[in-house]
Amino acid sequence: MSSKKSPPEIKIDGKKEAALLLASLDEANRERILSDIAKTDPELAKTLRENLVDFSQVLALESVSLQKVLKGFPQDFIAKSVRGLDEKDELIFFSKLSDRQARAIKEERDSMGPQRLSDVKAAREKIIEKAKELESAGELSLRYQPKI
Repeated sequence: MSSKKSPPEIKIDGKKEAALLLASLDEANRERILSDIAKTDPELAKTLRENLVDFSQVLALESVSLQKVLKGFPQDFIAKSVRGLDEKDELIFFSKLSDRQARAIKEERDSMGPQRLSDVKAAREKIIEKAKELESAGELSLRYQPKI
């Protein structure tokens, strides 16, 4: 009897691979492909679109770009969005603000009562959306690193 070994099974996460591929494309091609995917599988397109940029990537923008993103959002909204950040992201975020602005947002955040996670995520998503709008307008550049 000969014992043939089967090749090892390779598992591929198709959503992650698709997101990585999309992240490597320029915006026009990325949007064209996402629009095509949306025609046959709107949920997949939504998942891919939502996972191309995460909040930590917005926080990592240069100071001037981050200030553009935050402009127009109330201080309490920004404070809500930074609730629960890990230490690294918090240091990155506050280092890009003026001392006065950082202190005010920290005070606002620390004085808030408990916040629903869904409200914190919703605040972050609005900030991410504004960053994407500013990128589309050519005012800043995001580094796409899928979070899937």
